Amino acid sequence: MLFTLPAIEKFREILSNFAENPVFFICIFIIIPLTIISSLICIFLIYRKINNLEKKTVKMREISGDIKHGAKVYLKDQAKSLFKILAILFIPVGLTGFEFLENPFLGIILTGLIFLLGSLSSLVAGYIGMIAATKSNILVVEASMDDPNEGFRLAYYGGMITGLLNISMFVLGIWLILILTNGNIYLMVGYDFGASISALLAQVGGGIFTKSADMGADLVGKYEMDIKEDDPRNPAIIADLVGDNVGDCAGRGADLFESASSDAIGGMILGLAIFILIGDPIFIIANITLIALGMFSLFFTTFFLKIDFKNPSKSIWRVFLACTLFNMVLIVIINLLFFGIFGIWFVFSSLIGLVAVFLTIIITTYYTRSEYKPTKRVVIASQISPSDNIVAGLSTGFSSVFAPMIVFALSIVGSYIIGHFIGTQYADTMGVYPSTNILGDSINGAFLFPLAFGIWGVNMASVSSDIIISTVLSFDTFGPIADNAAGIAEMGHEEASPGLRDNLDKLDAIGNTTKAIAKGFALICGGFSSIVMFFTFLLSTNTLAGDSLDIFNFLDLYNPLIIMGLCIGTVLSVLFTAMVFKAVQKGSMKMVIEVRHQFKTIPGLKEGKNKPNYDECINICAKNALSSMMKPVLIIIGIELIIGILFGPMVIAAFLIGNLIGCLIMGLWQSIGGASFDNAKKAIEAGLFGGKGSFAHKSAIIGDTVGDPLKDAAGPSMNILITTINTLALTFLPIFIMCGFLWNIIPL
Repeated sequence: MLFTLPAIEKFREILSNFAENPVFFICIFIIIPLTIISSLICIFLIYRKINNLEKKTVKMREISGDIKHGAKVYLKDQAKSLFKILAILFIPVGLTGFEFLENPFLGIILTGLIFLLGSLSSLVAGYIGMIAATKSNILVVEASMDDPNEGFRLAYYGGMITGLLNISMFVLGIWLILILTNGNIYLMVGYDFGASISALLAQVGGGIFTKSADMGADLVGKYEMDIKEDDPRNPAIIADLVGDNVGDCAGRGADLFESASSDAIGGMILGLAIFILIGDPIFIIANITLIALGMFSLFFTTFFLKIDFKNPSKSIWRVFLACTLFNMVLIVIINLLFFGIFGIWFVFSSLIGLVAVFLTIIITTYYTRSEYKPTKRVVIASQISPSDNIVAGLSTGFSSVFAPMIVFALSIVGSYIIGHFIGTQYADTMGVYPSTNILGDSINGAFLFPLAFGIWGVNMASVSSDIIISTVLSFDTFGPIADNAAGIAEMGHEEASPGLRDNLDKLDAIGNTTKAIAKGFALICGGFSSIVMFFTFLLSTNTLAGDSLDIFNFLDLYNPLIIMGLCIGTVLSVLFTAMVFKAVQKGSMKMVIEVRHQFKTIPGLKEGKNKPNYDECINICAKNALSSMMKPVLIIIGIELIIGILFGPMVIAAFLIGNLIGCLIMGLWQSIGGASFDNAKKAIEAGLFGGKGSFAHKSAIIGDTVGDPLKDAAGPSMNILITTINTLALTFLPIFIMCGFLWNIIPL
């Protein structure tokens, strides 16, 4: 049994000695609390600013109120479904903590409660962010009547609430657990797993909801009836606008909340492993300090908020570059402060992560913007037939995978090599590789030092992308706010000023680009986090199991069980995608039938003399999403638990690598291919090849409905699936170590 946890006891000795580690204590008790307080004050000031703006419309505000009400009702019902899953998992997750405290019963209860805290924190952050977004959409409409640039700024401010709230919430949660448990870092894994479950449910449910509504609205309204995208006669239009918020605001907010918390907690556990080797606790709080300070870059970006309607991409890049430059300076300062002369090399690891993210963003932009060859080819194919449009879009999606995967692989190798070099140099300063750690246990220093520092190099590449999460999330939430604003302006057109819809369409186009960027960013972040969590899983297995289970000697590719783990992990993403697609298809069928029914049975609806039944369409989407989202989540969790209990941590390690590869490939081609379909349609609607109502337009609409579940349902879920699988593995690691009944079934 592990009741005493010597590593935690040693760390607690450090916590009681301020004089020897002043930087460590300044970070814990001054820097991190101040960043949390500053962000909460900023959220309050932004909310007060947007809440006190003058009301300029009546009907449009009613429409905005309907969207907000629909989103709140759905998220309330989604929370009920979440509580069911939390109730199912409470005891199993709690059991993983019975070895982490001297009182096993207290360990079970405390671990379960921390698991609930992580899930509820993610839920609350997503909910409040969604409320801010639905409040901002009407303000963007009204501000854009007089000054489109002010509309742009307000949409970004609305997104800032989500960005700041998500990061400050998880930093606060982790900081409180660290303080209240007196440094028992292993208990934090349950917090991350709870956030993962909440994020996966939010993304899957929100994706199913929004794409069921979107496909139903497009297929009947735009394709069959030849009416505008946000025409108030379309019964599915409010459900579509609600879906933008529950999918892109609450869903993506929970997604990036979970990604950042995975890196913070994974970094703390990894830092604990390095602490056991060298006795320096600064590694333990490096990640969370960097992520917390990274929030200040979001404040810095507000000085660069000016839209150029002739070149909207320039407006985005100006903000991203400002954010990145701020954080590069931050990375240099923190690395030198924390790690001294070795920090210079860790800066290079961090820069590799930032470069990887930016290259992925550039690649995503190239494959999704209609002015470039890949999406232009989809536009041209639309003139021939819907089938050609679909084949061209799928081809674009598949073609887009190779370059980001190469960038990701090279960045992992490069950052590991730098960290490995630092490990050897650190050992040189000691004169010889140590044969024991600070606990007095015998170790293979020549193996563990380069390995641990190599993993830390990858971790620095990963966390460098996390420190711009608040900005990425702000711009991602900007997308649905702008989309909702354009829809509200169309539905309340009699209150709209001349040129308002054109200006809002340009904001919407910027939003489509920022959403595509956020999806590519989230996948790379998830990939980095997954690699760090995988290595942390290996080191934690080595730490917790000791000499009884040397996992590094068992990961042999000639072992059929390892190959089995790789295969099952890889195909998991395909199974998950199939279940999400099935749910979207089921919901869109019901929506198409309902929208057709209303056009046939409501007198004067086609002529605009009568109002459609928006609530019925919202109910259809909500019921379908709520009934469909739990099955894929529970099946995925069940598969991993069965494999871990039967075959132990060795097969789970192979399972994690397979899952990473499968999810990255599936997520990239779906997200980028889906965005290509969407932007091809928008290019035709802007006037190419006959514009709206043309044959090419109808072909592009069909292609867009194929791309919808790719880019907004299954694709974004891959990022959360990666991290959920890894956090589950770390959470249940003690149980996997004790089980593994069938590991020796094949004598080797």
